[in-house]
Amino acid sequence: MAASPKVEPNGWVNNPDYEIFFDPIPARVRVMFGGADIADSSEARAMYELGHAPMYYLPRSDVDMSCLEATDHDTYCPYKGHAGYWNVQAGGRMTENAIWTYASPHREMAGLKGYLGFYWGRMDAWYEDDVAVSGPREIPGRIDTTNQFKRAFPDLAAQWHDERNIGIGAYEFAPTSGAVVWWRDGDGREWRESIRSRVLAATELRTDGDAHPYG
Repeated sequence: MAASPKVEPNGWVNNPDYEIFFDPIPARVRVMFGGADIADSSEARAMYELGHAPMYYLPRSDVDMSCLEATDHDTYCPYKGHAGYWNVQAGGRMTENAIWTYASPHREMAGLKGYLGFYWGRMDAWYEDDVAVSGPREIPGRIDTTNQFKRAFPDLAAQWHDERNIGIGAYEFAPTSGAVVWWRDGDGREWRESIRSRVLAATELRTDGDAHPYG
């Protein structure tokens, strides 16, 4: 009997309130590796996603594809889909699987089609309007690695029930999420409760609400 094909979970089914922002960068973005301009675009975008550092994506039409070599590396994101990768080669150097794309992204992320994502640290230099920049741009209020439930409340996240919360992880939610999920404590007790409810129970109300440094 032939093995059943693996079914890839669609994260939007289990967590429809998940948020990914795909914001335009208001600058011309240029990327260098091995002494060559790998990409140069005025249509770059930054992706802000729970549990992830900001990632820059540039249109394929603005990337020098002659410096890229397709590989057989493949990853799957429940929210974006399958990603295919390229090595980057220039100036006698190579960095493996440094650029990727979602050729057929999930419907909820259809805007990704035609864009290539870059691992920031695998490139030699980045420029915005010809000024060197040391890291991806933050936009106030956007989500990232710092405002996810797992990062903000690690003790609660340790009680996340991996076996029952099929297809979802603690890093995929904000502390304010009303999602009702499974928990398991150190005594083996299991129960369902919303993330927001657990966060409220784990935080305290201050009794000095009017305190300030001026007396």
